[in-house]
Amino acid sequence: MYVLGISRVHDSAAALVRDGEIIAFAEEERFTRVKHDGGFPTEAIRFCLDRAGITLGDVDHVAYYWQRWKEPIHAAKVFARYFPGTLAVFRNETGDAHKAASMVDTLRTGGGKGPDDYHVGGAVLAHVKRSYTLGRDVREALGYTGETKFKVHLIDHHRSHAASAYYISPFDESAVLTFDGIGSDGTSTLFAHGRGDRMVDLRRIKFPHSLGAMYAGVTGYLGFYPTMDEGKVMGLAPFGRDTYVEQFKDLVHLDPDGGFELNLEWFRHHTTGKHLMSQKFTDTFGPARERTKVSAANPVPQHYMDIAYALQVTLEEAGLHIARWLQRETGSTRLCVAGGVALNSVMNGRLLLETDFEEFFAQPAAADDGCAVGAALEVTVGKHRLPRPRTGYTYTGPDYTEAEMEQALQDAGVEYTRVDDIAAHTAARIADGMIVGWVQGRMECGPRALGNRSLVADPRLAESKERMNEKVKHREPFRPFAPSCLAEKAGEWFASGYPSPVMLLVFDVLEHQRAAVPAITHVDGTARVQTVSETDNPLYWRMISEFEKLTGVPMVVNTSFNDNNEPIVASPADAIACYLKTDVDALALGPFWVEKQRMETE
Repeated sequence: MYVLGISRVHDSAAALVRDGEIIAFAEEERFTRVKHDGGFPTEAIRFCLDRAGITLGDVDHVAYYWQRWKEPIHAAKVFARYFPGTLAVFRNETGDAHKAASMVDTLRTGGGKGPDDYHVGGAVLAHVKRSYTLGRDVREALGYTGETKFKVHLIDHHRSHAASAYYISPFDESAVLTFDGIGSDGTSTLFAHGRGDRMVDLRRIKFPHSLGAMYAGVTGYLGFYPTMDEGKVMGLAPFGRDTYVEQFKDLVHLDPDGGFELNLEWFRHHTTGKHLMSQKFTDTFGPARERTKVSAANPVPQHYMDIAYALQVTLEEAGLHIARWLQRETGSTRLCVAGGVALNSVMNGRLLLETDFEEFFAQPAAADDGCAVGAALEVTVGKHRLPRPRTGYTYTGPDYTEAEMEQALQDAGVEYTRVDDIAAHTAARIADGMIVGWVQGRMECGPRALGNRSLVADPRLAESKERMNEKVKHREPFRPFAPSCLAEKAGEWFASGYPSPVMLLVFDVLEHQRAAVPAITHVDGTARVQTVSETDNPLYWRMISEFEKLTGVPMVVNTSFNDNNEPIVASPADAIACYLKTDVDALALGPFWVEKQRMETE
């Protein structure tokens, strides 16, 4: 049985599940090269079908991550409850003080090109419309004119999130926690309990009481893009001080029964449908930071760093509060998380280390892209009771033959050599101080490079971080880089050796080790760890092992292979283009090695 899962609006993606096995899963941005592409995932669907060697006519079910009438019903309730403040939706403003895309444009295309660039009413109507036209949309997007037999399933958004985590976890029983901005019925937080192939909902908290909305709103206030740049704010927070932590406690009221409510006096997302803060917020904390590019010459002022710090602490405390309630309610020692908020790896580390949960699981595409997999699994496992997939959920994208790689190198006109042992060769060049683009095997899913489309460097060199940010990634200088560490050695370098294969846990770097690996140690002494096992990724594991033999350090710097504001490279042509236009020193493309000549400074 083939089930095609689809998500869209932002980070659109498609997944194909066959009898409980994930055959393929990829984000649309990987193919269109438009970061966070929210359009219909035509190319991702095409990739999934091609990977399986089937056509649309072979698909039995199409699962979509959004339901039909629950959203407008919930939206109407919010409009009525907070009237007349909700008349603000008709002003159709954005965080940039201009009107967003019109209702007609939003209904037709989904909105403009940036966050909050949509009409709220148009967005709701567009969601309803798509639920009716999905089957036709898939056929037309692919240009498929043959007979189809698939049945369309509209899946609850947070059930899609929950399925994307629990059904692929290694656990036969687990507490399940999903949290984001808002789901198809208004849910922002779902508490559930999984046993075997069943998940039971325990409780839901609904918009406007949303930790995702809170974090997104303050992200916009800080001069970044809400729903896109929350990871930047997480990285900025450790530079802040605890100036506003006490005041921020009033933003979220934690209930004795494990729930929470936002103090809506600080927010406007419930009246505007956009990620905006209230006049009270700006009167208290000052005007929002202008949305200017952050650089060494234009740093984020300390005031805004302090706001980021307070926001992050507030989120972590709320996350701990609800996780502890869920643990007591279920009695489970295992936790699965999903949703956009679950990408906050600093909070995740605390959920594991500071609650009674002893085991933790998150899949790499925890945000809405992962709902494509989750929706498909909710049909496959939840409805049809087929087996749960336990492996093959990370490296689910395209791969390329050696012939295709070599042809791309020849088409680009670059000199290259084929080396006998690409892992050992790359490790040696990293130890020499090179930044290397590492492109091997099937592409990983989710926003983090996990060793198949990575830029790798020497963690012993502090300049690796500065050079990577300034010359290669062209991004904000405050942003940290993660280590890819041999799984069996992680406990020797970090406060926890708990497996973190998808880089969604932050741990302290052990104090006596920090000086040895400055490039991966953040300003607060932490690191977002990826543990690499020989089973999960044998070639990447061997490359890091070779680096350890040379240096005594069992890790490399790992960041996504892309320039700023571009998706992670997918194809050999993408990798070569990024290599050529940035200050990357060398490219390990399959068995092929490409290296730039460097000026000798001795």
